[in-house]
Amino acid sequence: MPRKKSVNKDTVETVANTTFEVLPLLRKKLLRMDVVQAEHNMPMSQVQMLAMLGENGALSVSRRLGIAKPNITPLVDRLFEAGYVDRQHDENDRRVVNVVLLPAGEEKLTSIRETIVRQVMRWTGTIPEKEFFELEHALQTISTVLESAQF
Repeated sequence: MPRKKSVNKDTVETVANTTFEVLPLLRKKLLRMDVVQAEHNMPMSQVQMLAMLGENGALSVSRRLGIAKPNITPLVDRLFEAGYVDRQHDENDRRVVNVVLLPAGEEKLTSIRETIVRQVMRWTGTIPEKEFFELEHALQTISTVLESAQF
């Protein structure tokens, strides 16, 4: 098994501090999730659930989808009642319940993504084109690193 290269402490601190500084900026300036929630009359937890299902298809409730256990059932219930998701028992283990995105959920997710695209369009003229492309590249790099990371 190959040995992982160690990263020096200064680099680790820089990544930690920059992440801590960037997260609020992403929420307040880049993507106004408060606007998304208001426009779609949907709390952030439901938006996130639809996004996870959009990326993964069916997800097991037992894995809790990264959401606190006491919150998962009411969250799925609300999305189920709205017609966005369905519950399906796993064919191999009937105790496992999967949450799947229904066509109405896919439509809602598409609408949410369109709202986000409109937001990004509004601020594209506020930064130079070169910096916009640098931002695109940086976000793609972050996505690639986080998807392949073993946490």
